[in-house]
Amino acid sequence: MRPGRSSTPGGTNAVRDLVDADRELALLRELIQAASSGPGVEPLAEAAARMITAATGTDVCFVHVLDDAEQSLTLTGATPPFDSEVGKIRLPLGRGVSGWVASHREPVVIVGDKESDPRYLPFESLRGSDFTSMVSVPMETDPGGLVGVLNVHTVARRDFTDRDVELLLVIGRLIAGAMHQARLHRRLVARERAHENFVEQVIEAQEMERRRLAGDIHDG
Repeated sequence: MRPGRSSTPGGTNAVRDLVDADRELALLRELIQAASSGPGVEPLAEAAARMITAATGTDVCFVHVLDDAEQSLTLTGATPPFDSEVGKIRLPLGRGVSGWVASHREPVVIVGDKESDPRYLPFESLRGSDFTSMVSVPMETDPGGLVGVLNVHTVARRDFTDRDVELLLVIGRLIAGAMHQARLHRRLVARERAHENFVEQVIEAQEMERRRLAGDIHDG
């Protein structure tokens, strides 16, 4: 026992609360570090998924990101072995639990019997039947609005508390801010590349025209 800690039940709860607070603080520090490491959406989502499962004691985490057209969600980050499905899973807004969360901007907690929830849409490759409980929260930021949806799952039944949900919402907001900046950067890079390609095409067309005119003059 650490010095100054009580051995009474109340003291035990205090110790547990402090441990949880330390774990949450460490998670937030890691997320901030990951967000500062670079502008990529996928690396950030992958790092976030790994950190979240470790900090929340869950078994898997999925990070679904809203596409630029804001019509569907794409699995952008996941813990192993589901990281191989990144980029392959797409979910229209309004479909499945994640689609419902994205449309309504509200968390969903399912303690058990997911199949009985009309919002649940299983993906065989994600092995939903292997997991009992789940929490799904929106990832939102201002002024970017909705960025995506964050899901955690557990094999064993777990009664997620309001604090669990609030922590995931805070994490979602933190990730959303970094991802919003990453998406803006990606759009800017794509726009710059498109502009460079356009300039190259114009220069090439001008060169071809110059050669044609030179040939005409030579022939004339």
